[in-house]
Amino acid sequence: MSLILAVALLAVVTALTCALPGTFLVLRHQSMLVEAMSHAVLPGIALGALISGTTRSPVMVVAASLMGLVVVLGAEQLRRSGLVGGDADQGLVFPALFAVGVIMLSTSLSKVHISQNTVLTGDLNLLALTPGRLVVGRYDLGPSTMWSLLTVLALTAAYLTVFYPVLKVSTFDPITARTMGLPVRWVDLGLMLLVSLTVVVAFSTAGAILVVALMVVPPATALLVARSLPGMIALSLAVAVGSALLGFWVALRLDLATSSMMAVVDGVVFLAVLLLTRGGGRRRVHRALSAPVA
Repeated sequence: MSLILAVALLAVVTALTCALPGTFLVLRHQSMLVEAMSHAVLPGIALGALISGTTRSPVMVVAASLMGLVVVLGAEQLRRSGLVGGDADQGLVFPALFAVGVIMLSTSLSKVHISQNTVLTGDLNLLALTPGRLVVGRYDLGPSTMWSLLTVLALTAAYLTVFYPVLKVSTFDPITARTMGLPVRWVDLGLMLLVSLTVVVAFSTAGAILVVALMVVPPATALLVARSLPGMIALSLAVAVGSALLGFWVALRLDLATSSMMAVVDGVVFLAVLLLTRGGGRRRVHRALSAPVA
């Protein structure tokens, strides 16, 4: 597989994997939870890499995903305790954990190849060049990270398909969902685990900062024009793929970082759609929110 094709495919797969769970986070007004979780998983990534000696070990993925999930649940309990108000729990917990992760990277993990720039923005181009590739016989099937992302994408798609009715009702009317006896708590926990897993696996391609844009901006763009939940999911994925390919092309032409340009294109597309739908945007958003529960 050529370098250009590997980077393009890696960009598209990263965008799809991030945008799919991001749809429900945007609808639930939990967009900033992605940023909080991307900060929280860094100590887990550092710890997993310290134990296994590499950033590609399943130990690292499991440790970081569980770290993100445990910290999110802990912050939720802190908020429910009434000791802090609003979203102060995120401001208290997640930046501190991110700082701990950065300190670990600069001290105990100095021999493990984790660049602090990669921590922030990821590096698609570098991943496409690394020797960690999936080779079957004489065929080079691309970077192993791409296949890890495809696995997470398949898991997320399967989970959303199986629990779609519960997620739909609990997203738009959580009180009714609990009254109906639906397993809202466990389904939400599974969704958070998948989000945490997505953040961890996409960490090397998008970093702690750009993963927020890739997970939030395409669904936010789709929400401006969608009239139903399935339509919003489809539009979100379409925006993600289009922005990834356009961002890759611009980055290739101008010799820029692919991950950063993908996020820039996502932002430009959102602003363009926002301006085009300015007159009826509020009504479209209302219909998109109310249609699934009708």
